[in-house]
Amino acid sequence: MYRLALFFVFVFTLFASDAIKKNESIPYNLLEKIRTTYYSGVENEDYIDSLKLIISKNFSDDQLSYPSIILAYSAGVEALKSKHAFWPFNKMSYLNSSMDLFQQALRKDPNNLEIRFMRYSILHYVPGILGYSEELEEDQKSILSLLKLNKSNNISEELRSGIISFLMETGRLSKAEINSLKTIQLSFNNE
Repeated sequence: MYRLALFFVFVFTLFASDAIKKNESIPYNLLEKIRTTYYSGVENEDYIDSLKLIISKNFSDDQLSYPSIILAYSAGVEALKSKHAFWPFNKMSYLNSSMDLFQQALRKDPNNLEIRFMRYSILHYVPGILGYSEELEEDQKSILSLLKLNKSNNISEELRSGIISFLMETGRLSKAEINSLKTIQLSFNNE
């Protein structure tokens, strides 16, 4: 299952470029570099510092002033630190920091499919006992709604299809939700 998530993160970095329209103040190449470095950091912790450096060089020191998508990738940095940390206390501290930053990003842009999917794909692997089940459920509902309403920040069909496949593979959806997503996915082929 972890490999499946990794695949969709990769697909996301390849096809999310259509979402740039919403982030016009962020140069296309910069956002792509951030996405690609983030993806690399999922498997190799050496990329975490590179990602932090890219963000800090191109944006102010005040994270709260970041565009929502950059704030989300800062949250992703913290999640990657949590994934790669050895000590449980450090893992939890980084995870909490990540979730705080994701919450701030979502306050700025609550209907951003990319941000919702990033947080969802992280929380999918976090044990429910850690207290983030509510956020996971919220993201799942939002993602389903955004996909149904075709409000996906100009994200490509390929990416939306990848998100749908990931959601269906999580085992967290009802049969009705799966059928609804299959219908949406089929509509991509008819467009």
